[in-house]
Amino acid sequence: MRLFAVLAVVAACGGGGALPDSAIVDVEPDSFVCQPIGALPTFQRLGGNPALVAGEHIYSDLQVDTSIADPSLSWSAAAQVFDLYYATRHATTYADTGVQEIRHGQSADLSGFSLDDEPSLVANPDPNAWDNINTETPTVVFNPDAPPAQRYLMMYSGANAAFAYASGFQNYSIGAAFSEDGKHFSRITADQSPHGQLGLVFTGQDAYPTAVGAIVADPELALVDGTFHLWFSSYACGGAGCLPTAYGIGHATSSDGIHWTVAETPVASLLFDAGNPVTGGSQPSVIYDPLHCLWEMWISDPPVDTETQPVQFNNMAGPWHATSTDGVTWTPDYAGMTRDLTWSSLAPGEDRGLLTGPDIAINGDARYMAYVGFSDQDVPADFYLPDMSSAGFESAVMTLDIATRGAF
Repeated sequence: MRLFAVLAVVAACGGGGALPDSAIVDVEPDSFVCQPIGALPTFQRLGGNPALVAGEHIYSDLQVDTSIADPSLSWSAAAQVFDLYYATRHATTYADTGVQEIRHGQSADLSGFSLDDEPSLVANPDPNAWDNINTETPTVVFNPDAPPAQRYLMMYSGANAAFAYASGFQNYSIGAAFSEDGKHFSRITADQSPHGQLGLVFTGQDAYPTAVGAIVADPELALVDGTFHLWFSSYACGGAGCLPTAYGIGHATSSDGIHWTVAETPVASLLFDAGNPVTGGSQPSVIYDPLHCLWEMWISDPPVDTETQPVQFNNMAGPWHATSTDGVTWTPDYAGMTRDLTWSSLAPGEDRGLLTGPDIAINGDARYMAYVGFSDQDVPADFYLPDMSSAGFESAVMTLDIATRGAF
């Protein structure tokens, strides 16, 4: 799910024809003049939050999603709907181990989502597969120039064991799967994979060839002017004891979504402490705004300033915002110490805390943020989340919440 420790209790609980908004952008001709950017308004939470609550929807197999994590949100201008992908554990009850899946749903107004009965992608059942234990953090783009069966590209994180060089991490890599309808995805074949494994396209060693140990996770895709851009969380270590040498957001590019060329790892301009390569954030969300010729990124940082959040599981105080004119060098808002959304114990759907990894969709000048909260309201029977109490758990549930930012 992310490059932080995954607690066992949550691990156990955890659009046809749609054209995702950030999926493809044709850069305007040279005569196009970029529109000036005014002051950016703040994000405002929707009054109808939460838009989804884990465990509420019962599927035809009489099972439920016991968790909601790693949302990927986009706007389809063609279908006039929002497309949502997220990672979950699918099980009969919260206590069941279940199966890790990536789900898809659609919404016209973000007040609620119609969920597909079948998952978009399921953890590989082969116990030897690189993505047998974890199949999560989806990101999807649409490519109208691709063959029909490859019009939709999904990239996701996967793992099958603990990372050998740092406690709390899984041995994450990144995989790719294609779809014709945006609902049902198939992993690339082993013959297609640069690593000769079903689905696998990008590893820690690809990002850090000289590292003793390295992992990559939390992919984020954009397709702009025929080039795929991938941003991702990354960690590397080296030397005696494999001490950390890098922690932050990396960037790579590709012409086919399968073979990737590293641009920079980690991206220096996104470090919290300039010049210190182990001070980066994680779980990027990126959009490109062709009207203003502007790239925007939202970043989850390590779990600081979260001590007051009652539920404790990969928390964030809120995402940071960064902008770029070329997608390479970024200007983050760290200096002002102002996040684009800050946790509020009074907000419905997040009263017990926030999970890292929000995702942002673009529709013209508007921005839509999907983020996961922890709540003790309307909790399904026997749902629990880890907290700081002596018991270690409380009755709580993961929710999907929405915030919006208006026109420039």
